[in-house]
Amino acid sequence: MDDQMEMHMERQTDAQTGSLEQAGIRSEARRRRRRLTAEVILILLFTFGIVINESDFLGQDHTTVVQYLEVYSTFPLLLAYIVPFCLVMKYLCSKYEMHRLDLLIAGFCGAFIPAALAGNLNDAFADMMSHLMGHLYSDAWIGSAGTGILEELLKLGTTGLLLYVLGRRSLKDYLGIGMCVGIGFQIEEDLSYITESGFENTEKAFPTALDRVSASFGSHWAYAAVTAAGLYLIARGSGKHHRRKGYGLILLVMVDHFLYDTPLSNSLLINGLLTVAVVLPVLLFFQKPGDEAC
Repeated sequence: MDDQMEMHMERQTDAQTGSLEQAGIRSEARRRRRRLTAEVILILLFTFGIVINESDFLGQDHTTVVQYLEVYSTFPLLLAYIVPFCLVMKYLCSKYEMHRLDLLIAGFCGAFIPAALAGNLNDAFADMMSHLMGHLYSDAWIGSAGTGILEELLKLGTTGLLLYVLGRRSLKDYLGIGMCVGIGFQIEEDLSYITESGFENTEKAFPTALDRVSASFGSHWAYAAVTAAGLYLIARGSGKHHRRKGYGLILLVMVDHFLYDTPLSNSLLINGLLTVAVVLPVLLFFQKPGDEAC
């Protein structure tokens, strides 16, 4: 009788073990399917961005070769912030063991996904609000609010998708990938501003490039890093306190971006405060030990 009971219990244990193994296999299969879906979406968005980005670097049909050379010759001015950024990322990679290939991929995705979509979405938002509000619409205020929200959501979505596909979970990875998505966005946006103004009037290309360099310190790389930290707190933090803080960081960046695009940023004091408000959190997060973010 005891032997039969033992055999019955062993069969039950084996059945439970088998069920757990099958559940684990099904769960792993679902994770693989979700990751594959995310990879396909990322590739499609990247490809679409390359296609629609092409027009940002072309002049009108009558644009001459000389005009192209005059405009494109100002591009190297952007190295004034690109080179220091790369040196900083090299240092961070060695200190925090971040993956350089991940950061390179993030930079290209930032340039060809959110940056490519932002222009069309910003224009669509401006057209819609202008139609709805009529003469009450102000591009300097309403348009700036739309830009601050749309661009930050696009960069945040790209960062989140990359983190999921790459399987990175540490705070430093969130920050690093966010920074590189932001710098990719920043470079593409700067190039498009230079070409847009330069092909209109070649004499505007050099001043526009200098203006973009001067505004680079607290720009999109910092915005995307802070929102990535917010995403980390929402996705990986524990408790409502972390989630509220994460949403607060994302809102902070959107408001900062909005104010920077308004006439208020013409004041050097306000401009400086807006820059400090996004750069300081990045520095503080990198000072946190391990994955501590609160």
